[in-house]
Formats: sequence, C-alpha cells, structure tokens
Amino acid sequence: MSATKFKINADFIAYECITVNELEPLLEKSYKTEGGLFALCSKGSLKTIINHTQYRIRANEMIAIPPECFIQLQATSDDVKIHAVMFSQRLIQNAGMGKNMMDKFHVIGKHYVFSLSEVAFPLCMEMFAFLSHLYNKVGEKMSEAVLQSFLSLMLQGVSELCPEQAKLKETPGSRHFHQYQIFVRMVHEEYAHEHQVVYYAKKMNMQPSALCRLVKKESGHTAMEIINKMLIMDAKTQLRTENAPVKDIALSLGFNNAAFFNKFFKRHTGVTPQMFRNSVR
Repeated sequence: MSATKFKINADFIAYECITVNELEPLLEKSYKTEGGLFALCSKGSLKTIINHTQYRIRANEMIAIPPECFIQLQATSDDVKIHAVMFSQRLIQNAGMGKNMMDKFHVIGKHYVFSLSEVAFPLCMEMFAFLSHLYNKVGEKMSEAVLQSFLSLMLQGVSELCPEQAKLKETPGSRHFHQYQIFVRMVHEEYAHEHQVVYYAKKMNMQPSALCRLVKKESGHTAMEIINKMLIMDAKTQLRTENAPVKDIALSLGFNNAAFFNKFFKRHTGVTPQMFRNSVR
C-alpha cells in the first residue's frame, strides 16, 4: 500500500470553512499531493505530517504545500476551522514555471507553516473569503490566465512570510533541492520494496554518502530516516484501518521476516505492531 494521490479535480477550488466533520475522513491516511494547497487556520488546531516532519498548526497560521508532497493529517481539535485554496498540478505546470516562481516554491517547500501577524491575518482571511466567494459564484468558468494570476498572488504572499525572503533574489532554488525532491518522490513510490539508501543513490547516479549529505542539508533528516518514516506511517495506517494479519502487512512493506518487522516497528514506535493495533481500536 502506498500513499493515495491527493488529486484536485478542477484547476481551482476554494473552501471558506472546513470543520472537524469534513476533516475526520482524512485522519491517519497518507496522501501525495498532486497540486498546490494553501490553507489558513482561523480557529482551533490540527496536527499533521508534511514530508516526514510533524507540525502543530494553530489559529492565525497559514499552510502552504507545493505539489508532490507527502501529507498525513493526524489529529484535529473539535473547534478547528480551516479555509483552503487549491490549484491543480496542470495549472501550475502551465503557469510558465519560470525562475521567479520556482524560487518561491523552493523557499516555501522548506517551511510549509507560517505564523501571521495581527495585521497580516485579517488580510489573509479577506483574501481566502474573496477566493471562496468567487469560486462559489463563478466556479470553473474563470479563465486560466486569471487563475494563474491568483496562483502567483498566493505564492508571492506566502513567500513574503519566509525567513529567507530577504535573500530570495540572491538564493534561487538550488539544484540540490531539486535532487532532494527527486529522492523524496522516489521514496514515495518505492519504499514498500526498497529500504536501502544505496538503491536510491544508484538510481540517481550518486554516491550514497553524497546523497545522505544532500538530504540532511535540505531536510534536516537523514535519508534513512525518511525511508523508515514512510514505512512506519504506512504500517500504522494499515494496522489502524485493515484487518490483515501483521505478517501480511510486513510482507506488503517488503519485510520477508515478520519477526524482523516487529523489531523494526517497536524500535521506531516503542510498541509492537499488535500492541499499536490494540491501542487504536
């Protein structure tokens, strides 16, 4: 089992208020984004994993998730309210992904969550409300040029919140970050049967040590940590949502030995797979 593709079925979608009832079906499921997502938390909080790092998003914070990211929603407060704007991967690809826009995605893709000041928050709320109103009134009738303008505006607004904003003109999106994204994409697709860094390094025509340095520099995690986190997330999802025996889950994740899988899972979570399953049911 791999991460479900989080597709956006229209070029542009906007929701003014998403509550716990709408978010509940998404809990503890793994997704790979096929589009860009901008979300504003106006009340409550939620806990999520974005590209292998856990975040607690609170009121007055914005989330910006580029395409081809791994996300998993873990928990929400009962009073959570989220406002969201999404753009399809097709629209992003057709937006003339020039150097300036790529630089913004590069910087945003290192942070994902941004705190808003007392001045910025109401302005962002107005922006999200306007786009939601426009979506409800016009829907898919807006031209691609208009939607690309909205995308550019959202990217510009979020990039202004980045710590690196002052250096943006001097520090464009790097080749190393692009290679890191390739590595993450490959792990998302192959982690269930390829657990070793050397495999990914070979496919990228790199030495394992060079890949490890690159991944550590760009993400703060080791390459092995990223592979292991994918395996643990998938294992937890299956243990929580399926009735398959633990040995079958182990096989689906590339472990030929159920005992080794049990030791691997306990080393990373502190409990055995069966103990975890019992605790969440």
